Amino acid sequence: MDIIYNDWLTLFTLIVQGGILKFAYNLYRDYMCKEKNRDCAIRGLLRVEIINICHNAEKEGFLPIWALENLTDMYNTYKALGGNGAITGLYNKTIQLPQRKED
Repeated sequence: MDIIYNDWLTLFTLIVQGGILKFAYNLYRDYMCKEKNRDCAIRGLLRVEIINICHNAEKEGFLPIWALENLTDMYNTYKALGGNGAITGLYNKTIQLPQRKED
């Protein structure tokens, strides 16, 4: 009992520090969860747009230069965000199409 009586301030500060660490950890965990969800949402939007560009190019029979630049940027970002290989085949097929500069 003497230890508690003599070191009550030390014990109190340890408890407060533990609470602060738990609070900080919960903030960090929530931030990481939101970041992961944000990355998934962005990856999904990129996937949809990549598919749209590829299907339009396939339908027209050519790939406009501006679309090639956008497609390449989106594909690289998609892969960097952990995109799977399903889009890779579509991307590779589309960049093989003839390219045309639109006026």
